Amino acid sequence: MRKNPNIYIYIYILIIWLGLLSFFIPSIIIEYNLAGTNSFAVNFLLTLNAIFICYFWLNGTKDIVYVIYYYLNSKRLSRYAERISNTRLKDKSKKVLLVYCTCDDFEESSLKKCIRQTYKNTETVILDDSNKEDYKNRVDAFARKNNITVIRRKDRRGFKAGNINNYLKNKTDYDYFVILDSDEIIPKNFVTECLKYFNYYDNVGIVQCTHIATRNKNPFMKTFHIGVNSHWPTYQIVKHNNGFMSLLGHGAMVSRQCYEAAGGMPEVVAEDLCFSIEARDKGFFAAFAPNIVCEEEYPIDYVAFKKRHSKWTQGNFEFMKKYTKKILRTKMTWYEKMDIFLFTYNLPLTALFSLYLAINLILLPSLGYELHYPWWLIIPTVIFFFAPIVNDFITWFTKIRKKDFLRYMILTFLLYGSMLYQSIKASFLAVIGKKAVFIVTPKTTSKMTLAEAIEINAEEISFAVIVSDISILFKNSLVPVALIVVPALCSVGLTLYSNGRSSKRKITSNRHHMQHSEIILENSSNQDN
Repeated sequence: MRKNPNIYIYIYILIIWLGLLSFFIPSIIIEYNLAGTNSFAVNFLLTLNAIFICYFWLNGTKDIVYVIYYYLNSKRLSRYAERISNTRLKDKSKKVLLVYCTCDDFEESSLKKCIRQTYKNTETVILDDSNKEDYKNRVDAFARKNNITVIRRKDRRGFKAGNINNYLKNKTDYDYFVILDSDEIIPKNFVTECLKYFNYYDNVGIVQCTHIATRNKNPFMKTFHIGVNSHWPTYQIVKHNNGFMSLLGHGAMVSRQCYEAAGGMPEVVAEDLCFSIEARDKGFFAAFAPNIVCEEEYPIDYVAFKKRHSKWTQGNFEFMKKYTKKILRTKMTWYEKMDIFLFTYNLPLTALFSLYLAINLILLPSLGYELHYPWWLIIPTVIFFFAPIVNDFITWFTKIRKKDFLRYMILTFLLYGSMLYQSIKASFLAVIGKKAVFIVTPKTTSKMTLAEAIEINAEEISFAVIVSDISILFKNSLVPVALIVVPALCSVGLTLYSNGRSSKRKITSNRHHMQHSEIILENSSNQDN
């Protein structure tokens, strides 16, 4: 059986978006008439402003339609996983490599659980890019005890992708390999269940499994980890059926045939996405396996979260520069390409928000022009501003206590809202030519003082102050920038939030049924080690 995405969801997205634009376009025309033809600068800024609003609405429409589409069709959309899970794996001769990538973040307990596979024809290899002797010694001791091969290289060229290529290029004595990050824990039947997907689909080269966040060590992780649990099934099941499903870096199995056809892993920061596009161009699809539940760790504190966000923004910007033309030339359907553009370009294009602010707060007022858009146009804009957390709202509203739900939603908005400055900064540095760097997300934390938290977030605080001053200067009000300034200032509190140990109180229900086949994702409050 062949896997092919269908077109329906992007037809719905475009219909809704175009419907919204039918109300917006008359307002744009009115603005142009009011500006007249004598002011090129004003008309140019009005055009940029309109383009931003149109893109922002399109991206927000995508987020909301994805979530609603999933919840209205979850039983039908996830039916494939039940069919595949119920098949029998007859051929057990295929050799599978468990490829564990580490760089000064080795976790013995995680890898120990991963290697206990019920599928016997597996071999584990540790690809160690560590610089610290302590980690190297721990890797070697674990490898000797468990009879595992350790591979090290002379340089760290190509980041994680280079590490994988260093081992797999020109290697032919295997059929599939599994990508494991340092904090990854895969279930015992991982290999067996993944192989069922490859047997079921004859054109799948990647099987990406779902994840939940476990081993929460402090209040920061305890509060935010449930966003991982709700995000994976909703978005990836829809992508499997209707969009562009991609390798997501870990907890996935790749066939050697696919790896070789794609020319190995592209040695860039966003190697998983770029590899998926190379594979798709060669006729291979990625499949999502919601019935294979892996464990990962949420970023241990706000600093770690910020570094991961910066890496993602840099990686996506690098991807934009290197892969935009390739995507346009590939044999993918137009809606697969649109799916890539909307999801992947979202982070780096967040920097456009700074341009939007500059136009509305500084440039147009300095030219003596005031926008005349009707007040009701702010409604879809505000709705789409909160669109990224709609999935969390629907998922957790009835599954956790109301005060926990309210706290989670408020803190999640502040957490992601506070990342605007990092997005702008990373995008600006990329524009001026700074090369993207693969940042290993820190796995350890320490208690922060207020002074340290202020120092760490000095740039976010300065950003909030500058934006506030500009708004007061040109608009005599903080209201236009409140949703930007407040999250940025809250970065200090979010940094301090990881102080202390996590309480034992459960904030979620014990069992969370993610789809009709009753694949059960045990809440991490019951899985913490």
